[in-house]
Amino acid sequence: MKPLNVKLTKSPQSSFKYKHIALDAFEFNWHCHPEYELMLMLNSRGKRFVGDSIAFYDPGDLFMIGPNLPHTWYGAAGKMGKKKTHEAILVQFMGNFAGLDVSTTPEFKAVNRLFENASLGLRFHGDKCKLAAEKMVAMEHADSLDRLIMLMEVLNILSKAEKETQEILSSIEFKHRFQPGEQSRIDRVCTYINRNYRNSLRLEDAARIANMSVTAFSRFFKKSTGKTFVQYVNELRIGQACRMLIESEMNIAEICYEVGFNNISNFNRRFCERQNMSPRRFRQEFAAKY
Repeated sequence: MKPLNVKLTKSPQSSFKYKHIALDAFEFNWHCHPEYELMLMLNSRGKRFVGDSIAFYDPGDLFMIGPNLPHTWYGAAGKMGKKKTHEAILVQFMGNFAGLDVSTTPEFKAVNRLFENASLGLRFHGDKCKLAAEKMVAMEHADSLDRLIMLMEVLNILSKAEKETQEILSSIEFKHRFQPGEQSRIDRVCTYINRNYRNSLRLEDAARIANMSVTAFSRFFKKSTGKTFVQYVNELRIGQACRMLIESEMNIAEICYEVGFNNISNFNRRFCERQNMSPRRFRQEFAAKY
């Protein structure tokens, strides 16, 4: 199932969208949009789907979703008790909301880093999360300028959240963003991997592209990506497999070979290592909701 690309609407008096949601259920609606999204669960419990990450969520959870990252929230009717609705606060905004260019403004350096991390989806917890949540709740009754200032405060708070209180949700492989025209050494290598992951990939070939010895390249690649060459290739293949399990009707064996694995057993083992479930179960998690 391909994600629905939605066009969001906001008030003409505002540079971003703010909404207090109260519904009997959060329906499964696999979608994406060019805006950033903050989602604060006030009184909702269910399952969240962000990129290739599937897990449960609870009241108090705060998420930030980057542009064009497929996602949805699923909260069943009656889950919160008799006559109780699922409630959440939704804030959606463009990267240049209020005319700001976050990527080039020195004062927004930390916020820009937050935006970059949100491209894979983030879940926050801890004291900074609670403080940001309080601000988001208070925004509902603020006027237009105060609400804009409070959004900046929320982003400032989250940009200062300790690393251990930020959980990156989706794999970089699911939302691959390498640009073919980039010429830096690591980007050349990753572009090569991205274009050829279906085939047999050798460490020696990647090292030659980087114009490095195999030993030096192995150290360089691990430092640049946080993964070994083999780990990176396997996770790229699993990320692509996740997308195909969601968006295509190909059977699991076909997907296994399409993404570059040579046998089903290895594919299933690597998939379970990354997703904590089998490919079949992963597909069923999505199929059961639509």
